[in-house]
Amino acid sequence: MTIPDVNDPGATSVRDPDMIVADIRSLLTQAVIGARQRLAEAEDDYRRVQDELELVRSSAGRRWLLRLRGRAVALAALVAFPWHALQAVPVLFSNVTARWRRLETLALLRYRSMAVRHLPPIAQETTHTASIDAIRWIGPTVVAGRSLHALFCHPDSSVTVRVAEASGATLVAWAALMPAMWPTNPDGVEFVLIARCEDGSWRGEVRRHLHPRLRIGDRRWRRLRLPLPRTLTAPVLVTLATRLRPGASPDSAWAIWGEPTVRWPRSVLDLARLAKTNLRQLGARGTLARLQDQAGRDEERARFRRWLELNTPSADRLREMEAEARAFAYRPLVSIITPVFNTEPRWLAACVDSVRRQVYPNWELCLADDASTSAATVRTLERYKGDPRIKIVRLERNQHICGASNAALAQASGEFVAMLDHDDELPPEALFEVVKHLNADPDVDFVYSDEDKLEANLTRSDPYFKPDWSPDLFRTFNYTNHFMVLRRSVVAEVGGFRVGFEGSQDYDLVLRIVERTDKIAHIPKILYHWRKIAGSAAAETRAKPWAIEAGRRALADHLRRRGIEGDVGPGLLPGLFRVRYAISGNPLVTIIVTTDDRTREINGREVRLLTNCLRSVVQKTHGANYEILVVDNGRLSDESAAFLSKVPHRRESFLYSGPFNFARKLRFAVEHARGEHLVLFNDDLEVMTSEWLSAMLEFSQQKEVGAVGAKLFFPDGRLQHIGLVLGVAGVAAHAFHMAPGSTPGYAGSACTIRNCSCVTAACLMTRREVFEEVGGFNEQFPLDFSDVDYCLRLRRAGYRIVYTPYAQLYHLESGSLGRHEQSRSDLDEMRRIWGRAVEDDPYYNLNLTRDFSDYRIGV
Repeated sequence: MTIPDVNDPGATSVRDPDMIVADIRSLLTQAVIGARQRLAEAEDDYRRVQDELELVRSSAGRRWLLRLRGRAVALAALVAFPWHALQAVPVLFSNVTARWRRLETLALLRYRSMAVRHLPPIAQETTHTASIDAIRWIGPTVVAGRSLHALFCHPDSSVTVRVAEASGATLVAWAALMPAMWPTNPDGVEFVLIARCEDGSWRGEVRRHLHPRLRIGDRRWRRLRLPLPRTLTAPVLVTLATRLRPGASPDSAWAIWGEPTVRWPRSVLDLARLAKTNLRQLGARGTLARLQDQAGRDEERARFRRWLELNTPSADRLREMEAEARAFAYRPLVSIITPVFNTEPRWLAACVDSVRRQVYPNWELCLADDASTSAATVRTLERYKGDPRIKIVRLERNQHICGASNAALAQASGEFVAMLDHDDELPPEALFEVVKHLNADPDVDFVYSDEDKLEANLTRSDPYFKPDWSPDLFRTFNYTNHFMVLRRSVVAEVGGFRVGFEGSQDYDLVLRIVERTDKIAHIPKILYHWRKIAGSAAAETRAKPWAIEAGRRALADHLRRRGIEGDVGPGLLPGLFRVRYAISGNPLVTIIVTTDDRTREINGREVRLLTNCLRSVVQKTHGANYEILVVDNGRLSDESAAFLSKVPHRRESFLYSGPFNFARKLRFAVEHARGEHLVLFNDDLEVMTSEWLSAMLEFSQQKEVGAVGAKLFFPDGRLQHIGLVLGVAGVAAHAFHMAPGSTPGYAGSACTIRNCSCVTAACLMTRREVFEEVGGFNEQFPLDFSDVDYCLRLRRAGYRIVYTPYAQLYHLESGSLGRHEQSRSDLDEMRRIWGRAVEDDPYYNLNLTRDFSDYRIGV
């Protein structure tokens, strides 16, 4: 801008002095903004330098040089821009920062806390209807060197949870923008933490506007803190909201909330107990980790208590069930068989009385006393001889559980038999629910239910909400266990319980039954209470090693009877088995590697994905006959071409015009594949285990199996894929996405071979004949859901989908976000075609939440 000179005769006009001052102020403001932006860019450069130097940080001789350089950059920023002096302090005095973090950890021990991520959302709102991922938990996320569990909340969005008792608590949440957005976000994001009583008696909020492009201080987690009054008597609704300034673009506004928490101060007595029991042994950080883990377990117990409140039939409902039972058109007699040996009287009485309280009346209880030496046990049995529905037989000599079970079975006259252990209990509605199902489907031969456990103090715990019939999971462990009801004629046909399989006699029995029938039903309700007693399998899986060995032999016999070649060995967790199926013949497997020859930064180094992928395949794949088919887009870098010249492979180029369509590219690839089996293989995979291909081929060769999926990890070791669950967080979600790699999953699901509805096409094996039978991948889904659609079409055709944890690979995609928004048209098309299937995943129990993919209880 040029200011006219009033003394210049050539000047055509003179501007008002106030306007000149305003322009000067505008220039100064722009200069300040520019300086701040340059400072932010300098900070970006500094971070890049630090990332590069991290590679040599392990060298003790260079550490002092790294510290010197870091302090020099910080000092330069301090001299050039003194108003940011405080931002330079943590860099100049990193040891002070570390000590402050330790003090902060100690301070956290003063509080009893509850993480919001353990609470189910009661409301979610977002303006980004085109994305099912606008609001989601994305796991631990690092911002400025600090990792917190993060809730992605793409503005404008909000999440509301309900805190039952919040009086005197403090709401604490950390806010940040994803680091990738720091240089490009033009307007920042406003974070709002709101709390309000359900009865409308109080409301409070706190706001913070983060603008990391202008303020370096906003390039880290920033805390929002909202104290709640001690006088609150009603539950509190807590809302986490993110807002954009008017006219701002959401494209570079990836907003995250870090570990929102409700905190209550600990009492002096509580702190003294904590110091005595934990601090001396574990230190501050160890104690904090233990308390956080305990808080997670406490929250899950609280969710189960809430579930019990919502799902336990009231006295009025039980009377209604009793009336319904009398009106059943089909009222089969159910014989409950219970072997007894030296049972503690109170538990035996509780067991028998739980049967007598059944609202379905047409039952008989067949008790076989296995020559008990306890007079108290015998006296307890004598008390029930007057009930005509209870049959009691006493064996002259001890025949162990198989002999006693057969003795009880011999007394049964019912159309169905149900198994009940002598120290467990049935809820009053157990037989009612079974017979209700039989009225709807009278041809069923085998019914099982969900279960939980009874603690010593009689409280209920450890619910197990099971999947529907999953034959591959059943060959891993006896997950049906309790409550099992079997057609008596089928039990007689297979010969009852086999002596010599004590401890796994029921597993052996059901393995023989499922060889004769596939009429199997699951009732997703808790119809059995398994009592925890010291030394029992309910309390400790490894309590009976001889029972585990009996289960292994039963499973091996099952394979021999079915004519299946394979070995049975221990699984990845105690009490689990692994069936290692023999590979039939020497089938050719085509590994189809689709690529556009990208590079990606992984752990501070630039990785060319294709060469990294193929190197791992060639070096680590053993025990299978395979070929590599590389399908590119018509171009490869010189580095990739040079590497391929040294690797046995075939190369085809997929040339296309118009929008990219992965399904079309895959069809092209299959046309050029020679193998009987196909592996769809992303170029950003890296093989971890040498048996990955043979572990998948074990199942792909089975005619009942349509697709096989692998266990995938992010580069930092977190879980990326252990199978997909439908109807969770939208159409489909990765189970336990971003959980620690050592996570066993729900009931060991991350570590067990099992059936699921879908697996990811990032690493998917399928037979060519099956691929062609169902028509390959659907071009209606060019990017998203094509693998989900393919697996659902396989299931509709009668094939099983299998996940195996023994095929392990790294998936080098972004572990922090890195997902594009899914199109509304694809979402609508999936729901139109597969709406019922999406809402009813048979391998994901309806009692589990649809909001999170970690199998927490849905309440």
